[in-house]
Amino acid sequence: MSRQNTVRAWLSKSAVPWYLLTAGVTAFFTYFALDLNRAKLGVPWLYTGDALATADHFKTTLEQGWYEHNPNLGAPWGQNYNDFPVADNLHMIAAKVLGLFSGHWPVVLNMYYFLGFILAALAAYWFFRVCRIWPPLSVALSVLYALAPYHFIRGESHLFLASYYCVPLGLGLLVFLLRGESLWTARPSRYRILGILTGRGAFAVVAVALLATSSTYYGVFFIILLVFTAAFVLVRDRNWRRFAGAAGIGVVTVVVMLINMAPDVIFGWVNGPNPGGFFRNADDSEVYALKLSQLLLPWAGNRITALSDLRAFYDRTFPLPSEQPALGLIGALGLVIALLVVAYMVVAHRRRTADEPTGPAAIAAGHVETIRYVSLLTLVAFLFSTIGGLSTLISFFTTALRGWNRMSIVIAALCLVAFGLALQLLLTWAFRKLKFPKIVAFVTVGVVSVGVLGVGYYDQTPAVASDYPGITASYTADEAFFSALQQELPAGSDVFQLPYIPFPENLASNGLVTSDEIIPFLHTTTLNWSAGGIKGRPQSDWPYAVSEQPGPQLVKLAAASGMSGILIDTWAFDDKGAALSAELSATLGAPESTSSDGHWQFFDLRAEREALAAQYTPDQLAEIEARVTDPVDLSLLPGFRPTSNSDLTAGEADTVSPRFTLLNDRPDARAVTVSFMLTLPTAPGATAVVTFPDGSSQSVVAGPDGAVDVTQSLTVQPGDQPVEVTVAAGSAAAPPVVRLSELRVRETAVGALLGD
Repeated sequence: MSRQNTVRAWLSKSAVPWYLLTAGVTAFFTYFALDLNRAKLGVPWLYTGDALATADHFKTTLEQGWYEHNPNLGAPWGQNYNDFPVADNLHMIAAKVLGLFSGHWPVVLNMYYFLGFILAALAAYWFFRVCRIWPPLSVALSVLYALAPYHFIRGESHLFLASYYCVPLGLGLLVFLLRGESLWTARPSRYRILGILTGRGAFAVVAVALLATSSTYYGVFFIILLVFTAAFVLVRDRNWRRFAGAAGIGVVTVVVMLINMAPDVIFGWVNGPNPGGFFRNADDSEVYALKLSQLLLPWAGNRITALSDLRAFYDRTFPLPSEQPALGLIGALGLVIALLVVAYMVVAHRRRTADEPTGPAAIAAGHVETIRYVSLLTLVAFLFSTIGGLSTLISFFTTALRGWNRMSIVIAALCLVAFGLALQLLLTWAFRKLKFPKIVAFVTVGVVSVGVLGVGYYDQTPAVASDYPGITASYTADEAFFSALQQELPAGSDVFQLPYIPFPENLASNGLVTSDEIIPFLHTTTLNWSAGGIKGRPQSDWPYAVSEQPGPQLVKLAAASGMSGILIDTWAFDDKGAALSAELSATLGAPESTSSDGHWQFFDLRAEREALAAQYTPDQLAEIEARVTDPVDLSLLPGFRPTSNSDLTAGEADTVSPRFTLLNDRPDARAVTVSFMLTLPTAPGATAVVTFPDGSSQSVVAGPDGAVDVTQSLTVQPGDQPVEVTVAAGSAAAPPVVRLSELRVRETAVGALLGD
């Protein structure tokens, strides 16, 4: 046989051309869905909200080698992402690989986002072929899976969730198990090791390792479905060996997730826990769950105005819109099919045996069987992720997982299988009924696949991808301003940022800005910024106490903490920072510089630092800086819930004796004054006892409005020290609602600096 004929024979049998077609079609449609002809690769395609936190990860990885510690944020101590534990390291590995081609973080981030569509389609194509969907239809459905509404809703804001390309790999393993096939097989080979390394067992280990490294959520979702699958197969087949094989895959998944999170766990052991860094409310599991109606309705970005308006009406009118989960038309049809199948299917349905005939009837029966399997998995996924579902029970034990609506991308893949196989069965029946020749049937399948892709593309992709010109203008203005500031200040200078916004996952007081405090870092390499430290530790939260001071005291403390300047984010204030700017100008004079769009104002503190250097010795300044930037801090936890994302000083509790905590992470005892307003739930005259960690206590009586001011001077020992509030009328059966506000901690030494 000639070389040309050999190549032709290989291509006729190989799946490679289909994978290449899938990748090419996905890239083509993604380009137009994102409207990339209007975008620039060197400018982020999203430049607000959580996309800035994602950019922080990518830039830190490119510059520091990994994302966990960034010395340029959370100045002067640095940002430690170990306090926000996740198992999403695969994306940072990808960033390092792409960083070999470009060191510019927007390029790397945009490239990875675009590649995520292609990778999702390739993984989905493999999964759909595992489910025995015809290649042309698999290509169409794979592209639709990559272009799922979920992908655009997440975008670069939740890039790690948008990179869901490992999800189909796990689902394919579940289908193998449900068919009664072993996962731990080797490929026939003369060389045993080569056979093992290229067999299904090795593939399964790699697949779950990638899945467990890609996302904590997707890893947990897979484990949930794997537990159900293993139990189902055990009951059906009474085969403990297959059950053990499934358990082995589960163990690999858990171990890989633990390995990914090990640095964060070790950091917590060494530095103590930080419950404020990754705080979740138990009821978040329902706030961020999904509803059946959400999956069936059009998505919010639908191109058809009437449909997008319908979804907007639903999200605006009905409670708990969550994160607007949706499947799109094709996925929703698949969900309807899956639910109809579950309605009559019994768990004990007997699967086909290996010696059954392989004729058309048996093949159709196999497709029906696969629809049953994916329908079962869809039901389990829905029962865990819906409001009031099994995820609520999980929240009784851990609140670490709250976004159960993210199961929708798992449901989407399963529903596309149900739709694809149902359509395939319908076409097969029509071909036999009408006695289509093979060539006509093949062309018909191609035409139908193109039609499915066309309808799905129009339904699932956004009418407006992004405001690229606006993003470019804002990014360019910031780049010019911060480049000039970096030229002005010496390398290594620290800058104090206002307002203080706890990071991550918090808003400014006006509710309009989130994560904008990261922007200065994204445009500089030699300056350090006070924002961006992971909230919950004194070394991260210290700017809050400083920011609450009047102008002259704020300036003095910022200078004493080693800051070379003050940067105001004017967009984070209702008055565009006018009042704060006037207050600082009264002490420092007019701003040194203002960005072209008015977003940023910079005040120089170097003269103030020189004045302090003339007044205090270097040792005294070092001690003052340490006390300002590593103070005795406070945490509303464990007993009080924050009542605002932007106010660390206000909280409420509904237990008999709630506690808040004084945090002293230095080795020496610290003299402080604690003050707060306590509001009791009963009528005026209600009493409570406030017990402090040094053993002292105060009995307080509420005023006419139920409130009373509490002030106490004490010495706080190293470690976490609780302050307990016990309401006299409280009981376990009827716990009172107690509120704290205006919670302050002032160190005596810092007060002396300010002349208190």
